[in-house]
Amino acid sequence: MKSACVQPARHRWFDQWRGASGYALRQLVEETVAAVAQYEADTASRKRARRGVDHHNHLTAVEGVVANLARTVLMPPETGRLAVLLRHGAKGCRRYDNPAFGKPFSGLLSRLDAMDVLSIRGPSSTWGEASSISPTATFASRVRSFGIKLSDFGRLPGEETILLKQKTRKGLAQAGSMTGLVDYADTASTVEMRKTIEGLNAHLEGADVTFEDDGRGPVDHRQRRLLRHFVQFSDDADAPRFDRGGRLFGGFWQNLKRDRRAGIRIEEEAIVDLDFASMFPRLAYATTGKEPPEGELYAIEGLGPEHRPALKLAVNTLLFDDFRRSSWPAPASEEDPRLPAEWTVARTKAAFLARHPALRGCFGVGLGYSLMHRESVILIHILEEMRSRGVVGLGLHDGILVPRSRANEAKAMMEMIGREISSQALPVTMKASPR
Repeated sequence: MKSACVQPARHRWFDQWRGASGYALRQLVEETVAAVAQYEADTASRKRARRGVDHHNHLTAVEGVVANLARTVLMPPETGRLAVLLRHGAKGCRRYDNPAFGKPFSGLLSRLDAMDVLSIRGPSSTWGEASSISPTATFASRVRSFGIKLSDFGRLPGEETILLKQKTRKGLAQAGSMTGLVDYADTASTVEMRKTIEGLNAHLEGADVTFEDDGRGPVDHRQRRLLRHFVQFSDDADAPRFDRGGRLFGGFWQNLKRDRRAGIRIEEEAIVDLDFASMFPRLAYATTGKEPPEGELYAIEGLGPEHRPALKLAVNTLLFDDFRRSSWPAPASEEDPRLPAEWTVARTKAAFLARHPALRGCFGVGLGYSLMHRESVILIHILEEMRSRGVVGLGLHDGILVPRSRANEAKAMMEMIGREISSQALPVTMKASPR
């Protein structure tokens, strides 16, 4: 496979839905609100008092800025800065946007810069950077003096949980890519999906989930709000549609390296990782109406078990492709598994189809996003069933983290629901997290 191209570090994005929950952070927000009001009075930079919606949005914007800056102090991003979109002159906002961060936002940032709360930097054309902000030493000192902790952060109300992203096909561009969020109109289906996700989020919010310090940096175990991401193609005639993608994102456990998940505790118990075995090939078989062969589906002639992760990545790539591929994509990182150089696309595809001839029609037709949707439906049904039984589960796309004492119960649930939805047996493997 091609070598990866090293890119410069990008700023972490400002989170327009991050807010204050704990007492200490709320006190810092109130102090900042009062300081902004005093600054505006001293400099005569505002002639009229804000009223109604404008006043509410101002208070929300100050809370959001303070919360983002305070979290940056506790969990510094790689560049030390947060990218912000100032939306100068923007009219209205989409369902994904927080209205508090509209046109007046840039003025608020300028005031906070002058007040030595933050440092603002304009956009850079060098790497296509947006404007960015960072907390000043003065503000960082206030965060520490207030004793603010990760448990003090929360989410502002109104955040959209059903996201629809648009993607170009390979045939319509040099390379398929995401082009932005689609501002869709609600239907009975999207309303019901949102209700389900909000129910799961409420369950997680009240759950006893913690993380034991492993000495490898802070982990915000309160970051549990899940968002469901769907994909549609730019040439879809009947847009919007919600039958591609649909995975859940946002939980702190999802971005943790696998070996760090050992620090997660659910109701003070160590966790077990329950994982659907060879999920995508099995779901692909379900579309053909045929049964997969016995044994490991990623085992093919000429590649040993040590190459399973790379073969899995290669097969999934072919399932997502909507064109005839002639070369492997460059790996996203140096950590990505790679096939030996002599295993070209043609050789790998031929070897895999020699064992799985029923899947020949599944490659090159963009089936992957539909398989991902079926996978997400299965996972959400499992999480809903677990919630109804009082079991806390942390979803991982094709698996779930559960407390050790509920592992057998959850495994049975996963296999039962997987078969009901896919009409295929979907075996589940049980992997205890290393201590």
